[in-house]
Amino acid sequence: MTPPPSSQFGQSLSGTWAVWALVMGIVALKVFAARATGSVGALTALTDSIMDLLVLGMVAGAGRTTRTAAADARVRRLKGSMVIAAGAFMGLVCLARIVQPVPLSGGYWGPGAALAVIGLTLGLAWMRGRAAALRPAEVRGEVRDQSIAELAAAGVLALGLVAGVLLGAPALDAAAGLILAIWMVWGGWALIRTAGDIARSGAPTLVPGTPPVQRGPWG
Repeated sequence: MTPPPSSQFGQSLSGTWAVWALVMGIVALKVFAARATGSVGALTALTDSIMDLLVLGMVAGAGRTTRTAAADARVRRLKGSMVIAAGAFMGLVCLARIVQPVPLSGGYWGPGAALAVIGLTLGLAWMRGRAAALRPAEVRGEVRDQSIAELAAAGVLALGLVAGVLLGAPALDAAAGLILAIWMVWGGWALIRTAGDIARSGAPTLVPGTPPVQRGPWG
């Protein structure tokens, strides 16, 4: 069977320490923002990142054996189910915070961490684009779509924290979290829905630097 067209690209990019450093830096900043402010928006964004890391761990374990498009499709279905469950739970939490807002704390630390997330996400997008520069146009388009999706999500997180902390409107932070939760559910369902097509057409594997198919409203 012909390997997925961008599998080699994704595996080579994921093997760089710089990519992993950026990914873990983004996760650490989300942890800090959630802890420092009590933001459910930051907690929702962190949950999404944790789901990604869990699946990446499974993919790394599967990498010890021969990879196939069918195996990638099974991983996508599993990830989709996990993301839908996590997104639905966080959506309920955010709805409760919209109904009963809880003041946020932390001063400028939370919004500053969110802006740093945007900066690291831009760095990750630059690295992906550089690695994909010589790849087929389809792969470059997928990388661009993933970067746009991640930057949009980081922007929503930052707006929610600015509104919740600096403007004293915690309900807007919860609304930002609800948007991210809907984004998670949308992307999870898309992964499940397109898993069968992946087995036939061979789409990129789920590794850092390679986007899932139709991950969310912006992807």
